[in-house]
Amino acid sequence: MARGQQTLPYVLRPMSWEDLTQVTDIEREAFPSLWPRTSYQRELHNRQAEYSVIQHRDERILLPPMRRGRGLMDVLRRRRREPAPRQAQLLVGYVGLWYMAGEGHIVSIAVREGFRRQGIGEVLLIGAIEMALRREMEILTLEVRISNEPAIALYEKYGLRQVGLRKGYYSDNHEDAIIMSTDSLRSGALLASFHERIEKHEERYGDAERQYL
Repeated sequence: MARGQQTLPYVLRPMSWEDLTQVTDIEREAFPSLWPRTSYQRELHNRQAEYSVIQHRDERILLPPMRRGRGLMDVLRRRRREPAPRQAQLLVGYVGLWYMAGEGHIVSIAVREGFRRQGIGEVLLIGAIEMALRREMEILTLEVRISNEPAIALYEKYGLRQVGLRKGYYSDNHEDAIIMSTDSLRSGALLASFHERIEKHEERYGDAERQYL
């Protein structure tokens, strides 16, 4: 981080069990027509998947109590004493990748509505590329609605290009999806451009802490 550059009040970190309520809420808000909903409980056990969330350092949210247990003893404990609501750091976005045969595939990326247009989506994309690099993936791919021009422009800025089309991919309105992919993540030119984009993002918005598995 350059001298005098501001630090953003956000941390990009691995998703945990305690994040599931907020991540599900963000998904429902960002993709109201998505069905079936993502089973994040299953995704946390998926060795070929990796999810990260962006946590606000300063803002907290009141959440319902966790209800992970389903056995008899868990039911009896809940009857004796109903657990109290819990406080948690506010999550403002998340990104998920699947890793398959040298390909890192962004399966979902979303930002909470009140925090859009603040560079957070770009932090998530930076995180996705860094996650794929750490797993030594050859390329990074994704699908995006053909009408989502702002997202397409962001992905192109970070080296993803249009390589195909999935007709009627989205079940809610049968909209086509553009398939986008990077060139090799080992490319010196791509990596140089990627680091230059990170510097420009930090100059404009500030530096956000990024943690990974």
